[in-house]
Amino acid sequence: MKQFRKERRVKEIGRLGLLRGLTAPHLPLFIADMSVGIVFFLCAVIPGLALREFLNELPDQTTGWVIPLAPLLAYLGFKAAEAVGAASWMAVDTVFRFRIYNDVRIRLTERLLRRPGALPPPVATGDILSRYREDTVEVAEVLGKRGLQLVTSSVVTSTVTLAFLFSISLHITVLAVLPTLGIAVLAFGVSRRIKELQHRTRQTAGDVSAFLRDAFDGIETVKVNGSSHHFVERVRAINDRRRQAAVLNGFFSGVLTSSQAVVVLIGTALVMWISADEIDRGAFYVGDFAYFVYALGSFGTLVNAIGQFVSKYQRFSVTGERLREILPSKMLRDLVEQTPKPIAPAPTTEMLAIGSQGVGPGTEKAVLEVRDLCYRHPNGMPVVQDFNLTARAGELVVITGRAGAGKTTLLRAIQGTLPRSSGSVSVRGQTLPAGVAMAPPFMSLTPQTPHVFSDSLAANVLLGRPSSDLGHALVVSTLDLDVARMPGGADVEIGPRGHRLSGGQLHRLAAARMLAHPADVLIIDDLSASLDVHTEHRLLRNLRCAARESVLIVVSNRPTVIALADQIHDLSS
Repeated sequence: MKQFRKERRVKEIGRLGLLRGLTAPHLPLFIADMSVGIVFFLCAVIPGLALREFLNELPDQTTGWVIPLAPLLAYLGFKAAEAVGAASWMAVDTVFRFRIYNDVRIRLTERLLRRPGALPPPVATGDILSRYREDTVEVAEVLGKRGLQLVTSSVVTSTVTLAFLFSISLHITVLAVLPTLGIAVLAFGVSRRIKELQHRTRQTAGDVSAFLRDAFDGIETVKVNGSSHHFVERVRAINDRRRQAAVLNGFFSGVLTSSQAVVVLIGTALVMWISADEIDRGAFYVGDFAYFVYALGSFGTLVNAIGQFVSKYQRFSVTGERLREILPSKMLRDLVEQTPKPIAPAPTTEMLAIGSQGVGPGTEKAVLEVRDLCYRHPNGMPVVQDFNLTARAGELVVITGRAGAGKTTLLRAIQGTLPRSSGSVSVRGQTLPAGVAMAPPFMSLTPQTPHVFSDSLAANVLLGRPSSDLGHALVVSTLDLDVARMPGGADVEIGPRGHRLSGGQLHRLAAARMLAHPADVLIIDDLSASLDVHTEHRLLRNLRCAARESVLIVVSNRPTVIALADQIHDLSS
């Protein structure tokens, strides 16, 4: 165990490792983004120098007025180039940031979909959506033109500007940059407080999303119990906490980002104070003074960039912690590595031969073998112990037992949506990996509580399969007659949670979905609660005819279904 923990620590990456890993695939675009930003900022240096030369070359009134054109044209030209650079930087940076948070969202989605489906999510679903929607953006923002890119460009520009200022007057330059150093120290001093506020802001935002989702999911319960006022007050209280955190966070961030004006104001006053005598002596010119005031804007931009970066990096720190919480492995490395393909047994020559020749009831070769299967609840309590099953093609296996005996848990452990504690499951002689949700062509499921999407009936059945599979699936699931009476047929919109369908229609839709995704093992988790005896009997008969090469496992306590079974496993005993 100690060795495993040590290996885990070595493999995990920190916040900087996450940023490096996300940037690596887009390194050319990252460099282009940084280069365009630096060029854009450096374009702002030239107009200041041109302004200095223009003012210094203005003649006295005794010699007449001849406007020096070269500095003036340089000033106007580079101001135009600065505008073009701003547009170019925005375009390149937008592409870069979108690619980064697109990668984060895709990896997060892939990892969440590989999570055992029957285990509850680590946080409320609404909070997961908040993290998926908002936190992933923060990862890209810390690298973009309002984060790292802004600081880099500002540092380069300030360094170049500082060199020019030193060449004009060393002691005035040192005095002028003191406010910049003071604000920078302040920014790092309040960074910990900003992180705490960022965490509170993010957490309360997730709390609002989670509570609203729960409230809308249970809207009928709220109305029946007359609890609308209670829920409104809860929403108001949560939003008040969110508002307080957001106000404090905005205050500290605003102080840092608005310090640019403070730097320019104090720096200008200091330059005016110390340079007055030197201008009288002719050691410091009007153009030099104008350039110092102009250059102070660069230092103000640097302070603003530092303030923004500190704020964004602290937000990013909170984001990393929040994303780690919902990743199945709890490791940020998952966001920078390609998601491995689901582990699946490669078809052997024997399997291909069986598939091409077809098999029927009575064939000796087993399709499904379950050996000594055990599943323990996370609290350690055993739910399934030493379950064994051997089923051949065409057989109907009925799982029965009292309520709470573990029938649904058994099916999930066989299918892999719950990680098995011990034992093995094999399909056509190939052992399936533990803890991985199976997909066709191995197993397919009609759950006890089907999930449907706010889409057409056909789209809910097919889920990406060819439309040619729809007709057969509807007929076998006995849903074809119902569809024929619906306006629009199979293209009818079933509404959120399928509220336009009855409970029986929803379960037969799920059965049709299972048939549209052929598998070696078809699992039906108790249709008795939503189907009458006649419809359930007809559905099972159709399934047995349509799936002669598969094993059909059904959870039911109905005598009529048990009478059809080739095998019966009673979990009550």
